[in-house]
Amino acid sequence: MTSAPHVPVLLEETIELLQPRPGRRYVDGTFGFGGHATALLDAGAEVLGLDLDDRALATCRDLAAARPECHCHYGSFRDLSGALAACGWRRVDGVLLDLGVNSLQLDDPELGFSYRADGPLDLRFDREQGRPAAALVAELDETALADIFWKWGEERASRRLARAVVRARAEEPVDTTGRLAAVITDTLPRGVKPMPTLSRVFQALRIAVNEELEALDEAVESLPGVLNAGGRFVVIAYHSLEDRLVKRFIDRERKDCLCPTELPVCACKHARSLRRLTRGAVKAGPDEAARNPRSRSARLRAAERL
Repeated sequence: MTSAPHVPVLLEETIELLQPRPGRRYVDGTFGFGGHATALLDAGAEVLGLDLDDRALATCRDLAAARPECHCHYGSFRDLSGALAACGWRRVDGVLLDLGVNSLQLDDPELGFSYRADGPLDLRFDREQGRPAAALVAELDETALADIFWKWGEERASRRLARAVVRARAEEPVDTTGRLAAVITDTLPRGVKPMPTLSRVFQALRIAVNEELEALDEAVESLPGVLNAGGRFVVIAYHSLEDRLVKRFIDRERKDCLCPTELPVCACKHARSLRRLTRGAVKAGPDEAARNPRSRSARLRAAERL
């Protein structure tokens, strides 16, 4: 596992917050290439690894063959309770969600996650489900495309870029990463560096194709129900949309009342379910950021079930 090119982000902080030890059970909802899971196992815990990527599942199964306390499940973290049931577990002592794309996914042109190498415009975590990004680019009208670029990529030039894509596809299909990157780059004013815009557009399409924010919302809403009392969760996000969703969830669930302040008495009957463990988002220190550029955008938040 140590030879894998994917370096686990904020590993020490994650393990310190999750407090693994013998007799405890954890879910790594984004197994990837096992960096975080291996550290949990090394601390004596039992781990259930989830992933939608075939190579990640193969890595998980290799690890499980050597370490029987590791279990693997093909599936999304949006159905945590279903994954636990499949493993014969009811509740766990911790959940980790390390969101985003891993390095091997970015480096494989056939998956279409990167604009740096030409390949099919796919962007799906699971190529057996859903529709590729090329289908959205080919079929959505200008307004719908612009909405995706703005909503999920926070791209200010969303309408101009969507108009350019629609115009370009009328002449030739925009169905590869290279073709989309060229259309976006040619649309930008001279002198503007294309990388930030390309990152936002590809991020937006990836989020839309995989329903990433919907999946994350379902996952965090289920956390109080799958954690033992005193159980903890850690979420590592890589862009503001994910981080904002997690922050709002924790802020809501650590309150006893959600009613408007003008109401004299509580009418919602909401009871707090979480204790916040991180005040603000935890970020990688300068040493880790220098060693692992992927960590620079990471934002970690954690909470404990009451």
